[in-house]
Amino acid sequence: MNNPYGYINGRIRMMRVELLESRSLDEVQNAASYSDYLRQLSETSLREDLGEATAQGAGLGQLDEALSRNYLRSVQKLRSIVTGQPAQEVEALLLRYDLQNIKTLVRGILTGRNADDIVGGLIPAGTVPWVTLQGAAQSTDVPSLAQTLSVAGGKLGGVLRTAVSGGANSMLDLEVALDQGYYRTVLAGVRGAAVRRYFTREIDVRNLLIARQMRGTASSNRYFIPGGRDVTEADFLRIAGGDNGTVPDLAPILEAADLGTAEAIARRMLNESARNVAMSDPLGPGVALDYLRRKEQEIARLRLTGRAKYYGLSRDELQKELADG
Repeated sequence: MNNPYGYINGRIRMMRVELLESRSLDEVQNAASYSDYLRQLSETSLREDLGEATAQGAGLGQLDEALSRNYLRSVQKLRSIVTGQPAQEVEALLLRYDLQNIKTLVRGILTGRNADDIVGGLIPAGTVPWVTLQGAAQSTDVPSLAQTLSVAGGKLGGVLRTAVSGGANSMLDLEVALDQGYYRTVLAGVRGAAVRRYFTREIDVRNLLIARQMRGTASSNRYFIPGGRDVTEADFLRIAGGDNGTVPDLAPILEAADLGTAEAIARRMLNESARNVAMSDPLGPGVALDYLRRKEQEIARLRLTGRAKYYGLSRDELQKELADG
């Protein structure tokens, strides 16, 4: 019996060719002004999604809508070419965007951001309907957000509701509860050994970042995420207590000067892991995983560059934003 991923991954590789090349991203990054940035963007494959972003008087809101439209179109195209078990595994991969979006909603509400700002930070992918996310951004507090998402917020909406019902109310409590629910669900939803190895490594990385964040506070194993490859609960508690432990290949995360730098290093490591999975798993879901990460990076880079050009940041300031982003 033919492996269904043979055909699917062939189509995904064709989609990967449509991603902007490094040369095009560099040219957009070197644009002399915001209008020049838009002009250069209109000469790429994103031109059909720009819409009102290039109209006179248009601002970052229209640009965000255009980039979101392009992102959503890519995800919809990916969904359209997978069926059967591969479709279930791709849906499990898309839970990543539910996790990011619900965290964005929680952070936005806890820090008092307005609904438009919160919606601007959401990713129009994942399994939660866009209209539900937009409605959830209007919530006035986290309990009402959890109530909204409990209806149509997918599996992670239920995780948030359970966490809030259990008394979680700080950013760290809520984010770790979402992480634990996410990794539990995604590991149950993907079969491919290579992709499962990727996620166990991602859990290790997340545990290291949480442990760094906890330093200087009372350590607690309730923030540990089970399911990792090399970072045990004992390692987690040692690292949270100030010991860098013995995880040599992940040491740069622990040795970084600050948490922001550590997160940037972690993202680069995971991007490299995703690329390796795609190469070692040609007949599995690793190719889809790698494509989604590449598309996410493309849109994030274009969004940061657009903001830098709109506000007139220098080249050095933009480079720093891209390195941290």
